[in-house]
Amino acid sequence: MRAADRVIAGHASPGSELDGTRLFRGARPARPPIHPRDLELAEIKPVAFGAIRRALKRAVLDLVDTGWLGLPALRTHVVICGFVRSGSTLLQVMAESCVRGVKAFPREMRALRMAQYALRHHPIMITKRPADIGWMDELRAFYAGRRPEVRFIVTIRDPRAILTSTHPRTREQGYHMMDPRSWRTNTFEHYRYALHFDDTIVVRYEQLVADPMGVQRSLTEFIGWTVDHPFDRYHERARVRGWRAEVMNGFRPVDPAGIDRWRDPKYRDRIRELLEQIPDLPQVLIEMGYEPDTRWTREYV
Repeated sequence: MRAADRVIAGHASPGSELDGTRLFRGARPARPPIHPRDLELAEIKPVAFGAIRRALKRAVLDLVDTGWLGLPALRTHVVICGFVRSGSTLLQVMAESCVRGVKAFPREMRALRMAQYALRHHPIMITKRPADIGWMDELRAFYAGRRPEVRFIVTIRDPRAILTSTHPRTREQGYHMMDPRSWRTNTFEHYRYALHFDDTIVVRYEQLVADPMGVQRSLTEFIGWTVDHPFDRYHERARVRGWRAEVMNGFRPVDPAGIDRWRDPKYRDRIRELLEQIPDLPQVLIEMGYEPDTRWTREYV
């Protein structure tokens, strides 16, 4: 079953479809290019001593994965990626607070780097970084032939909510530091590509905050992990690590009240800008299941 058939349903306007299957029945497309900035950040400077050290560490980790050293072997690397501002941090905190035997990290870490060099003596290792949606094929290649397997959770959200959102660190500068055109030509195309693989599941932000227990059940069935505390009460166990409490405005019960915040009149000009910068946004929303047609645009034209 491909990810196109495994989109966890979420909120939408009346009459829209949320099965995520409409445009993904054909042949798998070519993978979109990785954003140049992410390629640049991924480069490892060629230092001789560092290369030797990394090679030794890789050899030790390969032994850990086989179980020969007596340490618990990694079974599944769960990679949370997808759209920014789509609940990926919330989902990571839920998983590491509620799932048994999890190794996670206090900040965003590159999944491929952690696959290659992180000590993983837990059954489940979780990494979270939205931009890793561009590195899924590299991760598949790394784990091919190795004992652990990789599973991808792609988090998405209504683009109008994402592109009208603010971030605690950049709030004074206006909207979240994301170019709408870049979102359309890069992130969204990688999302389309990801829907063709059976090692991927899509989680809608709207469903995560409206029905965390439903998301918990779907992920448990997909990944096979063991949950010992309910997702809807994650805040009872969540610990402050790194930047996460700041990004989430504190740990508290999930609240779906802000799902449609983009409809507030104060965002009217911003929505008009988005329609100018992403002319096919109405079709994108139909494709993603967030709108049944283009009638919503009339008040912005």
